[in-house]
Parts: sequence; structure tokens; C-alpha cells
Amino acid sequence: MTARMRSVTLFAAVAIALALSWPRAALAVDLSHPRQQRDLTPALRDQLTETISDEASNYLNAEDEKKSSNKPYVDFQPQFQYLPNYGPGGHLVVSAKLGGAEYVPPKGGGVGKGTATGKLKYLVFTYSLVKGKWVELNKPRWETQDLGAKAAKKMTAAAERAEKYKAAQAQAEERKRQKAQKTPAPAPAKTPAKTQ
Repeated sequence: MTARMRSVTLFAAVAIALALSWPRAALAVDLSHPRQQRDLTPALRDQLTETISDEASNYLNAEDEKKSSNKPYVDFQPQFQYLPNYGPGGHLVVSAKLGGAEYVPPKGGGVGKGTATGKLKYLVFTYSLVKGKWVELNKPRWETQDLGAKAAKKMTAAAERAEKYKAAQAQAEERKRQKAQKTPAPAPAKTPAKTQ
């Protein structure tokens, strides 16, 4: 074996050794602070929801204003997604996402959501639990996921079906209410008079 072949073989052996050791280091997990959903108890989740709701209402109102101004808006889902983790000092840190699909309102101020753009937008709030109180770590930030034109068509069709279903449910409830008003109440049963 020549000196050049030996150096290439040695280099290859070192590269393989590094490649084999690298994945273990890259996939190392800090098991002392794993990310666990159960770390966010229902009481802590309710406390955090109440804390964030005040701040989120400004963003919800802004999206309603965009819709009424005929600008693209986010149709937020009325529920937070919580992603708990641990931050510096072992404090519980939670990213709370409030998201929805983006729509362009119907032209002329019609009813319904309008046409979907194919984008999902998330408003992310980041809080840490410090001495039993939720403290905001960062100002809310937007994240966007573009699903494309095909998804936009499906989202628009789904929104239209949901609106039709909602309208049909409202009509059924109205008919039921009207029917209940027209039906006279049954007369009370007469009790026979007692003879003495």
C-alpha cells in the first residue's frame, strides 16, 4: 500500500468515525427537562388563557376591522394551542398559538367568510411561569403557512358548506320555535268533585 492510499484510508476511517458519533450527539435529549404536555395543568392552562385573552382581544378586533374594511383577514379559531417547554432556570415556558385561515371578504359586504387565500396564520404568545404568575417573554409574533391555491379552493368550499349548514340549523330552530308557539298548551285535567 502506498503512502497516499494509507492517508486516504486513514482519512476515510476518521470521517466514518465522526459520522457515526455525530448522530448521537445531534439527537441528544435533555431528559431532565423534557417537553411534556402534562406539565400544563388545567388550572395553569385556564390561568394562562385568561391572561392571554385580554391581549388577544385587540388582535381579534383588528381582524374584524379588516374584514369590515374589505381587506384580507384571519378567521381565528376560538381556541389556543399550548406548547409547553422549559426555559432558563427550569421555568415553564409556554408558546400559545391562536390561529386560523386567511380570507378575502365577499365583495359588496355579503355574508360568509369570503374566499380563502390558502394561508394559515398563527399569532404566537410566549409566556413563562414565574412564582405562580404568567409573565410575557416576547411580544406576540405572526407565523404564516402557505398551503397553496388548491388548498385555498378546498378551504373556500368548506367554509361555504359550513355557512349553509349553519343557516339550515338556524332555520330548523326557528321553525321549531314557531311550531311550539302555535301549539296550544294542554288543558289541565279536571278532577272529579268529591261528594260528601
